[in-house]
Amino acid sequence: MAIALRRKIPENGLRPLKPSKDLLGIADLIEEAFAGDMDNSGLKALQEMRWMGRWGKVLFWLDYMSPDVNTYLNGFVWEEDGKIVGNITVNRNSHDGRRWFISNVAVSKAFRGRGIARALMDAALEFVREMRGRVVLLQVRRGNAPAVHLYRSMGFKESGALADFYMPHPAKIPIEPLPAGVRLRRHRLDVEDARRAFALARMVVPADLQHESPLKFRTFRLEGSDVLVSNLFRRLFGFGTRQYWVAETGSRGVIATLNVEPGIWSREHSLGFLVHPHWQGHLEKALVSRALAYLAQFPAQAIYFRHPDALTHDVSALL
Repeated sequence: MAIALRRKIPENGLRPLKPSKDLLGIADLIEEAFAGDMDNSGLKALQEMRWMGRWGKVLFWLDYMSPDVNTYLNGFVWEEDGKIVGNITVNRNSHDGRRWFISNVAVSKAFRGRGIARALMDAALEFVREMRGRVVLLQVRRGNAPAVHLYRSMGFKESGALADFYMPHPAKIPIEPLPAGVRLRRHRLDVEDARRAFALARMVVPADLQHESPLKFRTFRLEGSDVLVSNLFRRLFGFGTRQYWVAETGSRGVIATLNVEPGIWSREHSLGFLVHPHWQGHLEKALVSRALAYLAQFPAQAIYFRHPDALTHDVSALL
């Protein structure tokens, strides 16, 4: 009796992402493609992806889940001789399904210049069209000229620039005094302060960014009970509590907001702030210096925050 042995032929080219088999390969690819550009949060995200990938076949059900349900692991890969050398992820960015976000456009260095990135982008855009999406967003570093050229050639337009600030080893700096007549107080965690913060954001965030990512009032509404429970958990485990402040004057009311979140489980500390246009260039150092002073009480973890590039003013000099 003759027995025919069949050798599995590796798949080559473009295909949909399969969570049950691709996550480890994608993690390896992202680590190679973005080596040197990843901060601690990016490295932790890779660790989580590898952890999920090790579950292997347990995730098989995600392979067949409708994109309407699976909103986090949609995408495509490019495979060569059994190895993933290209990846793109596309996720819904709004509840109504009109807005989508493309991320992790990565191609292995040895396979660049072969049109793989464009093929991945074409597949992602066709997928969004099939899902009846109307707007596609992505982010790219200004210095990544090949990627910028590719996206522009495919019809993408720049809608706004964001600046990333990262301090791997925070330094102790003196607290900058507040301008005369300005008072910094804690957010009252009520609807009125939420409305003021929302109104300030609508005034401050560049119109092009608001057009692409409309501001939502619920994002600014801080439920006092939720904050109290979260901070109670943080105290129980010895972590710093989240802090929310507003700066105000007698004539203009709220002119700035400052949010500070100490990192937990060795994650980065984070902060965010907004300043009224009439006070931009006068309050940023005072706000950030106070945030750094608060974070100095906790383990010396890195600090990260993202801010509209046009609004950074003198913050980069401070950091």
